[in-house]
Amino acid sequence: MSLNLNVPTPSAYIEAVNDARFVRTFGLIAIFIGGAVAIGVGLAVMGFGSSRYYRVLGLAVVILGILGFIIGPFRIIASIVLGAGVAWKGKSILNTLAVEGKEDSDWQVTRKRAITGIVLSIIGILISFGWLGLLLIGLIVRGPGA
Repeated sequence: MSLNLNVPTPSAYIEAVNDARFVRTFGLIAIFIGGAVAIGVGLAVMGFGSSRYYRVLGLAVVILGILGFIIGPFRIIASIVLGAGVAWKGKSILNTLAVEGKEDSDWQVTRKRAITGIVLSIIGILISFGWLGLLLIGLIVRGPGA
């Protein structure tokens, strides 16, 4: 009778295939989050995977989403943090795919998902920086006494 105490850990390639789904999905979501949505997205990220990466990224987005109710710009920063985390994970996936798995049928699909997620998260980051720029311009135009 085996207790499966020596179950092998999944290979880096299998993890990259699974993580590519996260990168594509949350790359798109990074464009649209803010406020209460950021809290929900952060909780979803925390529940997506079992590694420390998902817990830390999700917790950071949740905390920034909560702080966004007190100080408005944190809502925008939550989107930037999610986008940066997704882009970083996408780059990690592409690095893994460069080394292994090229003979697998899912290799090309995984690569497309990772690239799509990276592009979408970069678009989300740029949009968020645009909103931050508009916010700063508004503060400058209003002046210190307003």
